[in-house]
Amino acid sequence: MDIQKQLLEAKNISKTFDNVVRALDAVTIEVRKNEILSVVGENGAGKSTLMKILVGVYPPDSGELYHIGQRIPFPRNPIEALRRGISIVYQERGVIPHLKVYQFLFLGLEEKFTRLGRLQLEKIIGIAKSVFDELGVRCDLGSYMYELPLSTQKMVEIAKAILSIRLAIGDSGAPDITPIIILDEPTAPLSIEERDELFQYLLNLKKNNSFIFVSHIIPEVMKFSDRIYVLRDGKLVAHHDLSVEKVSEEQLFREIVGRVSYYELYGGHEYGRAEAEGRPIILSVRNLTKKGYYQDITFDLREGECIGLFGPAGCGKSEIAKTLYGELLADSGKLIVDNKEISIKGEPHSRLRRGIGYFSGETGKELFLYWPIKKNVSIVNFEKIVRSPLKIVSVISFKAEKILAEKIVKKLRIKAPSVDTECYSLSGGSKQKVSVGKWLERSPKILILEDPTIGIDVGAREDIYEVLLEMKKNGISMILVSDDPKEYAILCDKIVLMRDGKIQKMYTNEEFKKVMEL
Repeated sequence: MDIQKQLLEAKNISKTFDNVVRALDAVTIEVRKNEILSVVGENGAGKSTLMKILVGVYPPDSGELYHIGQRIPFPRNPIEALRRGISIVYQERGVIPHLKVYQFLFLGLEEKFTRLGRLQLEKIIGIAKSVFDELGVRCDLGSYMYELPLSTQKMVEIAKAILSIRLAIGDSGAPDITPIIILDEPTAPLSIEERDELFQYLLNLKKNNSFIFVSHIIPEVMKFSDRIYVLRDGKLVAHHDLSVEKVSEEQLFREIVGRVSYYELYGGHEYGRAEAEGRPIILSVRNLTKKGYYQDITFDLREGECIGLFGPAGCGKSEIAKTLYGELLADSGKLIVDNKEISIKGEPHSRLRRGIGYFSGETGKELFLYWPIKKNVSIVNFEKIVRSPLKIVSVISFKAEKILAEKIVKKLRIKAPSVDTECYSLSGGSKQKVSVGKWLERSPKILILEDPTIGIDVGAREDIYEVLLEMKKNGISMILVSDDPKEYAILCDKIVLMRDGKIQKMYTNEEFKKVMEL
């Protein structure tokens, strides 16, 4: 390694919580100048703990930190980390929606620009304009943050991190330091187009900054990283320099999870597709139209079949899914379930009675986060926990509710102390497993899937695929909306290509994989 390129090295970092949980075990990583370095692993692999040590949130139990070859103490807090040139942009949107862009950019930095008790507003706006011009952020400084696209909001957060480092370094009198920006799952809430826009921004910033990119999305890690570190169970299990070696997505998956993926094992899960062709039609969609969103949508869904609605943001796929579930009302058209026409004005509760369920990766909408696991599972399976001992009055069997939830927790390998654990305390992957588990037990005729694995690690994603494929094999029909082409290849029998609210073409699974070069 050329010492001139080395920026930061964290050596043999170990961290244990409560003298029990070994979060990191002698992990060593280095950050080089002007690179995008990715750190990947499942939830619980130690990624977040390592990042929090680098920014001074946690102290390590042991280890050493070097900056440009010189040993330095670990930062004791995020302010000290800023003076070392390190900042973090967390996964959860850190923006304050009702602040204007320039106000958010200088939030927490006001004291540096206050004279005689008054904020130097003109100076702040001038610096903000200069920083945005330099960093390539294109937006109106007077806009409110909530008015910006999600990708632009993330760019503003990154610009704020770089500005904060520069001001902190200036205060410390330190020599010129290349900023290191840690990005924790920055693309999780973004569409494919917004992700590409964000990465073009990062590639431009790489000329004067370095980035540590923490992500669960393997294709973008492979596409945009210079190097990759893989953590598993608190240990460093692999390191790849993509400038000198070739690594496949399947190899990276095996290193992260320790097993082969469904896609690698079955080539997109071919089994079961032929059987669906001869099965009865469970849903007919005829000329479904919602002005401004989609028009003349027509297709048939068979028992045990999964059809994907695929296309760019704004193509109408999400709105069709919400219409089928009853969240968005159509203007015209027909919906026929089991040879019976249902109202296109129906709401979610009436759709559920007709056997149509809806599963989204947005766990904040799917779950009652301050309810325990068992109540979230039973809420759509009420009839399975109600008993009528006297055939006069019905009562809830709390024993049946517990048994039902324990079955789901075991089957989906949900990491939780008990079924009484409140869902807010679970990892993102476990929350989504609870969401899909309640539908597994409910066994609807049709399950609408909208971004079912967004923002979760690859291991949890595979567990959810396993359950969905089992449900499909048992005759449950599905409609998928996602931004991940490989997800369509794993789950879908047919894929509908959409553009500008219209169906362009219907692909078989094999045709879709060839078109997408999967």
